[in-house]
Amino acid sequence: MLRRALIAFALVVALVAAGGVAVARSTPELRASGPTSVTGTEATGVFQIADRTIRQVRYDDQGTLRYTFAVTNDSKLPLVILGLAADQPDPRLFTLERLAGEDGAGDIRIGAGETAPLTLDLGMSGCETLSARAGSFVTQVVVRTEQAGVFDDDVTIRLPEELHTGSPREAFCPESTATSRPPG
Repeated sequence: MLRRALIAFALVVALVAAGGVAVARSTPELRASGPTSVTGTEATGVFQIADRTIRQVRYDDQGTLRYTFAVTNDSKLPLVILGLAADQPDPRLFTLERLAGEDGAGDIRIGAGETAPLTLDLGMSGCETLSARAGSFVTQVVVRTEQAGVFDDDVTIRLPEELHTGSPREAFCPESTATSRPPG
């Protein structure tokens, strides 16, 4: 009888532990919001089109745009954002370079239910391969995360604003040539 009770108790403990691992193993839920800010460009403007919020920035060839926004960890466990994942969207005029926390650190710790500011560094280049005034958008980033020191996941974060820049005219695209840009 005692043996059956111990086996039953061990089974309950194992099930509870497995349930805890399942909760810990769930993919983190991250949500981006404002306030937002931009540095690294001469001009920026924000406007609405239907349910989309678009932040238009002036292209600065070989410049770095820094876009700051808030991220909330809607998960049940604290996590660490380890930086940008290898698999990112590939916008024509932006290169996603770095993600950093408020203090400039690459590892950003966010407790369950907490919010932290993030800064995304985007390099601006490639205008010589795109016709003048053609545009490029960044709407999301994919980040590497770690929960409980062991569970790694890549999580997509939709930005609170769609970042947009346009390819400048030839005078402001120093590497462009008569044949480097497609017509249009």
